[in-house]
Order: sequence, then C-alpha cells, then structure tokens
Amino acid sequence: MNSLRLWVALLALSAFAAGLAAGALVTEARAGEPPRGSEPFADYRLAMVERFGLEPERERLFGELLRNYQQSIEETRERLLAEHRPELERELAEIGARYQAYIRDHVMPPARRAEFDALSAEWRTIQ
Repeated sequence: MNSLRLWVALLALSAFAAGLAAGALVTEARAGEPPRGSEPFADYRLAMVERFGLEPERERLFGELLRNYQQSIEETRERLLAEHRPELERELAEIGARYQAYIRDHVMPPARRAEFDALSAEWRTIQ
C-alpha cells in the first residue's frame, strides 16, 4: 500500500470517527429537550409558559389559542392563494421563463443550446 492510499484511509477513518463523536454529542445534548411535534409555535409556547410560569389551565388555553392562530393563518393563506392563483401562476411562469433563458444563454455551451431548446419543448409545465 503506497503512502498516498494510507493517508487517504487514515483521513477517511478520522472523519468517520469525528462524525460518530459529533453525532453522539448532538444526541446527548438534545436528550434534555422536549420532543418537537406538529404543535404550532411550540418553542414560543414553551418559552412563554416557562417565563410566566403559567398554570396548567392557562397553558392549555394558550395552546388552544396558538392552534387557532395557526389555523387562521393557514386559512388566510389558502384563501389568498385561491383568489390570486391566476396572477400567481402568471408571475411564476414569467420567472420560470426568465431563469430558463438565463440557463440557456449563460450556462449551456452555444453548441448545445439547440439540444436544450428541444428538451425544454418536451417538458410540460407543472400544474
């Protein structure tokens, strides 16, 4: 085994060992954290409960309010997306065309641009 292969093998082994050690440290550090679920604003809720020492009933109410707040945000987002969908689709199409032109004109070699154009014509738009 020549010395270059030996150094590469040693480097790979040391990187592997460092990754194992870092993984163990991160796992240990996160062991004390509460599990993160799908609860909206979980970190905010936890910080407020700890900071103000909320009683269980107030904590429950606070959690319900945050869930309702998240639901209101989602409903508003969905409504606005539905109302402005044609405008959004038009703008996204313009952005897509602009970046496709950037890719064609600045990334593709001039000799391969016709191939890129043919391939682009085959692709369907995302709906």
